Amino acid sequence: MGQHQHAMTDGSKLAAETPSHRVQHLLAVARGEFVARGFDAVSIDAIARAGNVSKETIYRHFADKEALFRAALELAGAEFTARAQAVHQAASHPRIELAWLARTIIDATVDQGLFSVLWVATSVAHRMPDVASVLRDQQWARMEPVRLALEEYARQQGLARHVPLELALDFGSLAVEGPALLMGLPAPGKDERDRLAGQAALLFSQGIEPWLGGMTDTATTPPTVPGGTQALPDHIRNLLDVAGRHFLEQGYEGANLDLIGAQARVGRGTLYRHFGNKAGLFAASLRHHARNVAVTQAPPLPSARLDRAALEAFLDAAIASLADAPSIQLHRAAISQSRRDPETARAIYAILREPWAGPLSHWLGTLGARDDREWLARQLLVLATRGNRLFGADQAVAQDDRRRFAKRAAAIFLHGFTSLL
Repeated sequence: MGQHQHAMTDGSKLAAETPSHRVQHLLAVARGEFVARGFDAVSIDAIARAGNVSKETIYRHFADKEALFRAALELAGAEFTARAQAVHQAASHPRIELAWLARTIIDATVDQGLFSVLWVATSVAHRMPDVASVLRDQQWARMEPVRLALEEYARQQGLARHVPLELALDFGSLAVEGPALLMGLPAPGKDERDRLAGQAALLFSQGIEPWLGGMTDTATTPPTVPGGTQALPDHIRNLLDVAGRHFLEQGYEGANLDLIGAQARVGRGTLYRHFGNKAGLFAASLRHHARNVAVTQAPPLPSARLDRAALEAFLDAAIASLADAPSIQLHRAAISQSRRDPETARAIYAILREPWAGPLSHWLGTLGARDDREWLARQLLVLATRGNRLFGADQAVAQDDRRRFAKRAAAIFLHGFTSLL
């Protein structure tokens, strides 16, 4: 791995030591810059200015930008591990521990950008697959205290079984609602985090039973699946098609307006007259592509009946849509610009999920779920798409894996994670 290996070794050496307060401050600044702007867009000069230090100070501790990035992620991971271990020591019951751990995961994501930095690592996986893979594995291993807590909870339920780390990752995904925060949705306030953490722990441990049992909502009209892009002049629709391909393949910074205009056979005047600037064209073209991707027909869910086979078929189709190549590209493009343009990221998130979240929410209403049914519907899709893990993949999910993920998500959602043990 050459230079990558050297950089990673430097980062690991630092992580094994106790950084000074000055270095900890530098790493916190670097982490914030990487999360806000992405790995490629951040320079050592920018980090030095933001941290009010010289470049020489940075190079005294880190061989290069990769080493600094890895050390920043390692420090965030170490802080999370320390807090998770403290939760384990203080909790009086496994059920309480799960809620506290969910809160710890939310705090680490919102306040430290821990899992957001992991997405930054994923975004450069095509150029540095070895670095991204090692970083991802190391941070996933940070979920070991969560795995142990799940194992203890299962033991309290009379199931003395090994709990795989994959279930801890699923639990973490529920705590932060998958890619929601990465895609511009507002972070929960400190007063709201305890409620969300408790809900995530309850859903993961017991399934949806605590939410059911009220009067059914069979009279509600099923949601209308959104249609494709509204009628547009041919030259504008063609421009959005071409621009979308460029932005999805080259990224926002890499896309060139002159090349887009030439390929679409429109002049700059047309482009600026309709979309204002590059940012406006980016937002419009991603929405255009998302609406086209979201044109799908979901399999039916039987009203007022818990039909596991029907739910698995529904989730299989949802995974095929949400985790196919065009959707993965849209997620990545939206996330990469979510700090600059959170409104577009939120729109892409909603457009891609509406054909699935809407029918799920309606179905839950027919089962008697009242409060939180939209949240429950989104969380079921989080389980089906394995949090952010499928969106970080380089290709669409194979059919056999898709069915396995659908069965797994349905089991957890209906009966809690212990049903898989």
